[in-house]
Amino acid sequence: MAAILMINVPYAGHTNPTLPLAEALVRHGHKVSYINAEEFRNKIESTGAEFIPYRNYPASPTEQQKETKCFRAAFDTAINLEQKFDLLIYEMFFYPGIKIAEKLCIPCVRQFSQPAWNQKTLSNATWIFKLSCVLIDFQVMGKKNARYMELTHKTLGEAVVKDKPLLNIVYVPQIFQTDRESFGKDYLFVVPEYKSNSISQQIPYEKMKSPIVYISLGSIISNKGFCKECMRAFGNKDMSVILNTGKVRTETLGKIPENIYAYSFVSQLEVLQHADAFLTHCGMNSVNEAMSYGVPMVVMPFINDQISNAKQIVELGIGKRVRSFPSSGRQLYRTVKDVCNDIHMQNRSREVQSLLKREATLEEAVCRIEKLLD
Repeated sequence: MAAILMINVPYAGHTNPTLPLAEALVRHGHKVSYINAEEFRNKIESTGAEFIPYRNYPASPTEQQKETKCFRAAFDTAINLEQKFDLLIYEMFFYPGIKIAEKLCIPCVRQFSQPAWNQKTLSNATWIFKLSCVLIDFQVMGKKNARYMELTHKTLGEAVVKDKPLLNIVYVPQIFQTDRESFGKDYLFVVPEYKSNSISQQIPYEKMKSPIVYISLGSIISNKGFCKECMRAFGNKDMSVILNTGKVRTETLGKIPENIYAYSFVSQLEVLQHADAFLTHCGMNSVNEAMSYGVPMVVMPFINDQISNAKQIVELGIGKRVRSFPSSGRQLYRTVKDVCNDIHMQNRSREVQSLLKREATLEEAVCRIEKLLD
């Protein structure tokens, strides 16, 4: 049995994809300890791993506090632990992970919650993507923290490309990876099996008229104006809509049309099993889940990897793109309608779904990790 330390940033899009690996490692008899913010305690403990909260970190941080404090808090927590570990596993966004492994004198494994980066993909990235990397360096890391951590490569882009461990686990199917041929055998592409979260409310699928459209902009983007635009665009139309309002309380939206079922939270995996189309912001978690269930997408990206994800979805023939804010309700409805009626796109989505079953499994990832421990 090995003692394995996992460490991550306090964002669902970076944490959630790593939890199945934590569970698989525990299942194989390893002792897993996972450093993250308090809000992820329940999810981490449900995998069987030990939860270790950040040191010197707010109990209920604002979004700005998350950005400015999470890197330093995660770093200090890791290097001040008294117990000894055999291996460290970190997510690519927390690029100081490799420095922690160096300080602890143990090997490390890197996880990608989005398509992997190398020199080629970074060179070909959009200017918006490159700008977002600069903003992360400025807002999240900062020169003071980079000096404190004694980082060899002090920027996100440079660190991800040059600080490369012996094993990199990418939670993206190979068909979705840009420039897949430029990544060697030290990159293992894995699509975990997804488990639906149980929730309290019951969604009346049996009462819904087909097609069923699911609309969600993820856990971070919540906008009352967008929710109302969706109600105007899809209300009383020849389809049923499940609208995930996120942080927008449904009672603030006024009268909701009968064919729209609005919830502040839904089990996305459960909904996707019933959906005929998915209007999404293109976060990699959502994209992976939609592909796993063979659901074609209408993509509305905003920032970071969402834009490149949207491009891949269109090129794979499993979705169509619409303009992000300011978005037109008429355009949203027309594009969703087109996707629901596109037999070729539906078939292509099912074809991609079948291809995902050929990807490496978590068991293979665990096997590769255990070889590093020999």
